[in-house]
Amino acid sequence: MGLAERDGERVEAGREVERIADVLARIRFELEEIAGRIDRNQAAIARSTWAVGVCDADYVRAMQDADLSAQRIAGVAGFLRALGEAAQPHWRIDTARAVGTLKLAGLVRTIGTPGPAIDAADEDAPGDVDLF
Repeated sequence: MGLAERDGERVEAGREVERIADVLARIRFELEEIAGRIDRNQAAIARSTWAVGVCDADYVRAMQDADLSAQRIAGVAGFLRALGEAAQPHWRIDTARAVGTLKLAGLVRTIGTPGPAIDAADEDAPGDVDLF
């Protein structure tokens, strides 16, 4: 199957072949959102539990681990930002196979190939929660 041009984008077998910088930017944004959620959740949990948990070494380690996780995720996001800025405009990639591995509709919407809206419940909406 050959390649064709459409609106400056190459298309192969009906699939978009998009700029790598755009893909990296979407992933970076999602990672920044995740890091922010971890920080907000950790702060909310700490406000509610710190007085009791501060004497528990496992609790303190878990809180420190959550903080480190947010920092590491933010660091990876910064790394992706730098890669995106260094990417040449002509570098393109077909993300169809990678998008097919995503299990959450919210991730398909945020980092998947831009396109028609997906009919699925939004993970950010209140709903059932699995408690552990």
